[in-house]
Amino acid sequence: METSFFARVGRLSGIIIMAMILLTSINAKIFKTPIEPFTVKSEASVETNSQLLGFRGESNRQKKVVLKWNVASPELFTYNIEKSRDGENFTAIQTSGIQQDKDNSFYWTDNYPKATNCYRLRMTDASGKSSYSKTLVIETFKSGDVELVCATPQVSLNDIQVDVQMKEYGYVNLHITNDKGEIILQQREKCKTGINQYLINGSHDLKPGDYFLKVVVNGTDRMLVHLIKE
Repeated sequence: METSFFARVGRLSGIIIMAMILLTSINAKIFKTPIEPFTVKSEASVETNSQLLGFRGESNRQKKVVLKWNVASPELFTYNIEKSRDGENFTAIQTSGIQQDKDNSFYWTDNYPKATNCYRLRMTDASGKSSYSKTLVIETFKSGDVELVCATPQVSLNDIQVDVQMKEYGYVNLHITNDKGEIILQQREKCKTGINQYLINGSHDLKPGDYFLKVVVNGTDRMLVHLIKE
């Protein structure tokens, strides 16, 4: 006995509905998966260099990470980039491609960035003495409105800097919570297309302890860093 046209349509509709439910369930699981925190310690034992005027990151058109820095007296130092997988143990990487602009700023491109990247700049003077930048944590994104989020979360040195690179306008929420989940500091900022730079005022004054820095862009978690201030 042949199946009627209406019965076949009914079965097909049921299959489509079940597929849509399954796809929705999968998407919900993907988007609700919490991001894992990256741990960074604030140690007084790491000697920073007062000559360093800035150390930041950007994403270029090829989705590579470009590190940029400025130094008051650039001729006094040689430079090396160090990278870490855990925010604590750093290893020097091949940085033969460091270039200098006319305004005495430097840049270097990481052609193999991961989703989460942790860098610091080592500056060595003529006597062989080395000093360092603050740790720079960078999150990269292959799709969506956000191209890159980076932060310098070592709160023992000065206030935390956060950069957000956007494809269009939006809003960013910056949170610092304690280990109990209580909000200690919070800022809401507008962001435009391109690089947006923020300073979390008062973050330098945090007492020793464990904290979490969360960066939320347009309602979506984009960075979570576990901060340990010794």
